[in-house]
Amino acid sequence: MRLWRPGLVLGVIGALALTACTVRETSPPAAGSPVGQPPAPAPASAPAATRPALCDGSQPAEQTPFPFNRDSGRRDTIAGAGARYLGGISYFEDLDAAELAALLDEKFIDPRDQQNLAPSAWAIFRFLCEHPTVRAMGYVVSPDRGDYRTSITTVYAPRVDAGLRADAQAFCVDAEATFDGHLECFWD
Repeated sequence: MRLWRPGLVLGVIGALALTACTVRETSPPAAGSPVGQPPAPAPASAPAATRPALCDGSQPAEQTPFPFNRDSGRRDTIAGAGARYLGGISYFEDLDAAELAALLDEKFIDPRDQQNLAPSAWAIFRFLCEHPTVRAMGYVVSPDRGDYRTSITTVYAPRVDAGLRADAQAFCVDAEATFDGHLECFWD
């Protein structure tokens, strides 16, 4: 059996040669650009962050006891918590306003929950709404434990501009805080 067929190979080579020689109309190169070089690709724009509708809503009414949604698999997926619990706790990081809105909407976090001296989950959510580059970190508690919940311990941002610095200094007043080139407020 012969796999190589001269006629087929010549046809493929011919087709390749024809496509390589096609003329494309392009705009003339920009001043200072090397002739014959393709233009640099346009910079990719980052997708616009969508502001959750809940950012413009009011704080949900207090419910005692809070009716937690017990679907821990869904909660952990939204929060980005690890699949393994250590001591009944799994940590998450990089939670944005949209994800926190989902946790609030679906009753995975009590809006009034506070980790020690931290502001309430609702106040942290509002802070994330006002500062889209800020993220939250925290932990989820296993449904096997009697204190099943979602708690936020930290807010952070990779860069701090003047507006974020002023707001964060007021917001993080009771936190261990860092403002040196980045933001990190931790409430223990």
